[in-house]
Amino acid sequence: MRTVAKYTRFGALLTAGIIAAIGVARAGGWGLDTDKLAQVAELEHLHATFHAAVSVHDPVNGDSPEVITQRIREVLSIWAQDGEITIVNSSATAGNYIGNGDPDDPATCPPPSGDTSANGQQGTLCTLYKYVAGGLQAANKFVSLSPAYKTKFVPVRDDHGQWTSSVYFECHYFNVALNPATGEPFWTAVSHVDLDGEASKIDGRWLLTKASSSTVGVPVPATAP
Repeated sequence: MRTVAKYTRFGALLTAGIIAAIGVARAGGWGLDTDKLAQVAELEHLHATFHAAVSVHDPVNGDSPEVITQRIREVLSIWAQDGEITIVNSSATAGNYIGNGDPDDPATCPPPSGDTSANGQQGTLCTLYKYVAGGLQAANKFVSLSPAYKTKFVPVRDDHGQWTSSVYFECHYFNVALNPATGEPFWTAVSHVDLDGEASKIDGRWLLTKASSSTVGVPVPATAP
């Protein structure tokens, strides 16, 4: 039961993120703009969907291939069809992943090409999540936590009434496989990365459109001025 309780904290953290984001919005000078506050709440739902999808669902036995495929579909569902992300690091998986994709379709979800050049393409977003993302590999039992005080959305409406927003959040991955000596999760840090990009409201839903991801440090809160 103690292990289950540890995972309920993840949901509590994401709920706190909604409250924190609204607090940031108020501090930004548009606390009475209920329309913008509503958009922030919807963006936080996108944020929560992302982290739930990239986190293991069965930390004891590991997720089945079917569950992992469903998790891949869930994270792809919050990206636009022409969405793209650039992974910024020095590994063989760095580079551009462009377009959405289907994990059951090799034509739209191929293995990484190995092209790490600035103008090249490693594959699609599906390529990234199926073959590269640590949290979605069967051998790993990772949970991604995201500090609310590092998360920021700034929704704006253009002259045509279209909502867009900058998006920033961090993903701090921890290994939650059970330590056989104690029966408790290891909770050892695996990696710390961010997602820094843009989202648009398309057909009534917020979707990520373009982003980059790179390594970040331990999420120390900024000192208040």
